[in-house]
Amino acid sequence: MKKIALCLVVFTVLIVSGCGNSSEEAGAGGKVEISIGHVGAPVSPQQGAADIFTKLVKEKTGGSVDIKIYNSSQLGDERELVEGIQMGTIDGGIISAGLFASSYNVMEAFEVPFLFEDKEHALKVNNGEIGRGVLDKLESKAGLKALSIWEHGFRQITNSKKPIKKPEDMKGLKIRSPEVPTYSVALKTIGANPIPLSFSELYVALDRGVVNGQHNPLMHIEGQRFYEVQDYMTVMDFAYTPNILALSDNVWKKLSEEQQTALNEAAQETAELWSEEAAEQNEEILKELEGKMDIVQRDEIDREAFKKIVVDKAYPEYEKDYGKEFVQFLEDVQAAAE
Repeated sequence: MKKIALCLVVFTVLIVSGCGNSSEEAGAGGKVEISIGHVGAPVSPQQGAADIFTKLVKEKTGGSVDIKIYNSSQLGDERELVEGIQMGTIDGGIISAGLFASSYNVMEAFEVPFLFEDKEHALKVNNGEIGRGVLDKLESKAGLKALSIWEHGFRQITNSKKPIKKPEDMKGLKIRSPEVPTYSVALKTIGANPIPLSFSELYVALDRGVVNGQHNPLMHIEGQRFYEVQDYMTVMDFAYTPNILALSDNVWKKLSEEQQTALNEAAQETAELWSEEAAEQNEEILKELEGKMDIVQRDEIDREAFKKIVVDKAYPEYEKDYGKEFVQFLEDVQAAAE
């Protein structure tokens, strides 16, 4: 039995190692297979964008670059993906911007609640000069290739206790937040009790009452079936979390110049195409969730009241913790909405 168990362990390690760094066997410009991981379910913002990107890369490279997508944390949680990409043990990932903050803390600024007024504002920033400038700095500081910023979608707040219409309604609620401190700072100023948890732990935590609620885009609320353990949702566009498509430098250097150009083009086109497709999917998902949860729509809340609390109380904390460049980014983003 011990021999059998040992064989199974070795077999598993070989499979995971192959998924995490499959491009090592390819020479520059030759046939390349790139494994890209994310934490989302088969129905998620990450997977939706990944499907478009995979198809475009195949078309633009004539099949010389084959993208393999591993969803549902198969290659690790987001922090493990970032570390693996930097070490070169994982080819690539579709990862929340804030998880790159250890290399460049401005990445976390993308996820500040109530930063973006609407989707058009977010796309203007993320797909324009501001977004590209931040990615260029991330590349130089983190030692990886940041191809593009993809829409993850506005995060909506769900909970199992009561409808949320005003800041006072969130007082004392235990809200799960990603391991991104900017969320926790903002939630505290509103009166909630933020509980950092990895995405893979969230459903069980909600089911067992470890946390009362959470915030995520509609596709995750549907795809992860959070409506089974959450009774209420407020469409407040709490925060607009972008995903970063990042590859390890090892992988990028193995590509020919033509292949690199093709991947860059595919990544940019995916940003536009996925945004359009996501809008349609979100409309359908919201209709489906209306029959499963008590939903408070955006026009039923005083969103400016929530935003004012965050700006007045959280921004000073951000400057103290992250510095002036961080807050300057916030101001530049808000100016772009005018």
